[in-house]
Amino acid sequence: MHSAVTPASPASSASAASAASSAAAAAVAPERPLLVVFGAGGHGRVAADAALASGCFRAVLASDRRESLWGSELLPGVQVLSPRALRDLPQPWELHVAIGDNASRQREARLLLEQEARGARLASVVHPRAAVALGARIGAGCLLAAQCVVGPLAVLGDGVIVNHTAVVDHDCTLGAWAHIAPGARLGGAVRVGEAALVGAGSTVLRNLGVGARCILGAGAVALHDLPDDTCWAGVPARQASHGAA
Repeated sequence: MHSAVTPASPASSASAASAASSAAAAAVAPERPLLVVFGAGGHGRVAADAALASGCFRAVLASDRRESLWGSELLPGVQVLSPRALRDLPQPWELHVAIGDNASRQREARLLLEQEARGARLASVVHPRAAVALGARIGAGCLLAAQCVVGPLAVLGDGVIVNHTAVVDHDCTLGAWAHIAPGARLGGAVRVGEAALVGAGSTVLRNLGVGARCILGAGAVALHDLPDDTCWAGVPARQASHGAA
């Protein structure tokens, strides 16, 4: 006598197929990395908020060299660790240096990757409400804050900040560690040098260049190229001092 076999229902077959498909996807999908945001100040909160909103990281931690901040929270659920504690984190994890000052951000990234964060990868953080056009290229360690715009074929070097509501139009080139502050506007094909600061609400007209380590003050309007290591303010922008110290 043969035992009867009850055929599976269409619903149970579909459920099994769905479960198998989900398991297969989980097997091939890379695990979301842990992110450490270095810099537990206001800009660190912006970066941590963007990282959490992006859903690209399984967890977000913070770190800072100021001992008074160790054990506190940068945002709810985002604990601040000492730099030394980073050495005990299980690899792999990723690092985002969230310091608004360009020279400090560059220096800390180099020191951390050589010491406490050796083996970590420099991660970019893109808020889901940032608009990034087709063909734009984003370097390692960049921050694209909420409501910023990065136009087609724009190129951002490592460690660049494009802050809230800033606009980097088509074909712009931003050197490493530059900072485009909140509400700043770059016309098409603007060239921004390494570690330059384009201040809040300022404007650079299309096809112009902003030199390396140059500072364009808040609300200023650049009508011509700005040389390296200079500081500019006003409408139209006029040189305010020699050197961008």
